[in-house]
Amino acid sequence: MVFYFQKGESFTSGLRPGSGRRRLRFNKNRLPGLMVAVLFCYLLLSFFTQFHRLDAMQQDLQQLQAQLTELQKKNAELKQQLKLVQSDAYIEQVARERLGLVKPGEARIVPVKPQD
Repeated sequence: MVFYFQKGESFTSGLRPGSGRRRLRFNKNRLPGLMVAVLFCYLLLSFFTQFHRLDAMQQDLQQLQAQLTELQKKNAELKQQLKLVQSDAYIEQVARERLGLVKPGEARIVPVKPQD
């Protein structure tokens, strides 16, 4: 459809009086298609939101598993250190070196620095 205007005539002058704007008509035949499109958009948005949440939870799970592995190693080291500290050989070593104790029948020798 082609519109021709004469000089001084505006676009709205050829339309019905009082209809300066073009009205959007609601077509009931398009309602099911529109509803399907809206539902599809909603489902798509919901899917990507849930997918993002799942991805974030998987990253958190990997971080927690790495942290668990690290804590298990530290726990094993501390258990080994506890066994060492509770051993008789370690207790004897600490008693001799730090506390200066000796066994019965032994003589304690204390080195003295010469005075200048």
